[in-house]
Amino acid sequence: MKTLIQTAYGEPADVLELREEPDPLPDTAEVLIGVEAAVVQMADVHTVSGREGFRKPLPRTPGYEGVGRVLAVGAGVSHVTVGERVLCPLGSGTHREQFTAKADHLTPAPEGDAEQFALLALNPASALLMLQHVKLSDGDWIIQNAANSAVGRIVQQIATELRLRVINVVKSTEVATELADLRTTSVLIDDQDLAQRVSTITQGAPIRLALDAVGGSATDRLASCLAEGGTLIHHGAMSGEACQVTHDILSSHEIRLVGFNPARALARCAAQDRKRLYDQLGAWVGMGRVRARIAAVYPLEKALEAYERARSLGDKRFGKVVIRFRDWPRPAPPVSPETAATPPASEPAPEVAPVPASPLS
Repeated sequence: MKTLIQTAYGEPADVLELREEPDPLPDTAEVLIGVEAAVVQMADVHTVSGREGFRKPLPRTPGYEGVGRVLAVGAGVSHVTVGERVLCPLGSGTHREQFTAKADHLTPAPEGDAEQFALLALNPASALLMLQHVKLSDGDWIIQNAANSAVGRIVQQIATELRLRVINVVKSTEVATELADLRTTSVLIDDQDLAQRVSTITQGAPIRLALDAVGGSATDRLASCLAEGGTLIHHGAMSGEACQVTHDILSSHEIRLVGFNPARALARCAAQDRKRLYDQLGAWVGMGRVRARIAAVYPLEKALEAYERARSLGDKRFGKVVIRFRDWPRPAPPVSPETAATPPASEPAPEVAPVPASPLS
């Protein structure tokens, strides 16, 4: 199998090698996963370059998320079957054709567009978890900055499905035009009078949830739009600055400032809750109602180009870079002994209805 290996820290062309290695075999309680599509996250780019806070033991295979199909199961695995499509466990090194993983750590993935489902595990899950952090009702308002980012665009789409109204804050008029395809009319440029303009749009209706991906003084401006007792979730620092909220807004209005780490939030979810989360997201993605923006798709053989594309353009505004592998075989539909039997030659063959494929466990 082909595997991308990082041998040192530095430029992707200098430290990444595409190697041919033996196919792995699943151990007890493990499965073998054939990767169909994987994402090149900015976290992968930072890890390859050796950015502070992203260094990991070397050599290693990068790749934080993806989608694949179970090719084999080890001893003691009964709840996962060969041919099932699954989300690759976060951080499992998905920039390779095959890898093994603990069977208990798997989440079923829907059939459909592999490139879209490769992006399901992180950004859509983050968006839905943040929107569920506060109990909201139909027609309630929320507000977010960096609305044109990968997460911001998903937040807008999921909020529409949840019948929430969103005020999308961006840094410039040029960026605002990028949200036209989402059919949202509430787009504002971030400035000092943000709270006043927001109040005009909502006609004074309270906003109880704000999502901050910028940090710095932008956090304070977002917090100023919240109703008393509102919650501000800080999930990114695109400005490169720590979030700032004045004492008057934070204390006098009893605003709750909450940090959000998607991997930890998902790890805290009970297995049944995590499955319910991904079932809902998978249904929306499958229907085309939630779509991630994809900037480019590359085969594994052009992984260096994929990394350079992600590094030069980033993945927040122009979309994600995806590495596309093969489509591994799906399991054949089960055939009952009755339909498998050959009828006598003297009798006409009975009509047999198609047998549906087995659902994912």
